[in-house]
Amino acid sequence: SAYSVTLAVEEETIPYNEIISNQVVNYALQFVGNPYVYGGNSLTSGTDCSGFTKLVFANYGVYLPRSAPEQAYAGRHISLEDIMPGDIIVCHAALYIGDGKLVHALNSNVGIVVTSLYIMPIIDVRRVI
Repeated sequence: SAYSVTLAVEEETIPYNEIISNQVVNYALQFVGNPYVYGGNSLTSGTDCSGFTKLVFANYGVYLPRSAPEQAYAGRHISLEDIMPGDIIVCHAALYIGDGKLVHALNSNVGIVVTSLYIMPIIDVRRVI
């Protein structure tokens, strides 16, 4: 006699810490207007996109890899429909701040800025906190 078992797959819920995420966003926004420096590691003197996210999250004890391609695998995948402030947008590396906006070290012409979420193609969304 053959036996059959049907396993129910539970959808994993992704924890979201609104308090810390809002603190991360507010901290990141303090650096708007500061310069973009490729390979830079200073939120005040200059950093690039992945350096920006790495340095912002390090302030909260979350240690990310240095490069944008490596950050694309940090944390957990989140669907764009479930995006929340504090999530990392993988287009280069940017921080979602809510209301369809990002804060990020964009380029050497404008530095650290707030832009639309859709300024670049979105490759993935990652939640690290």
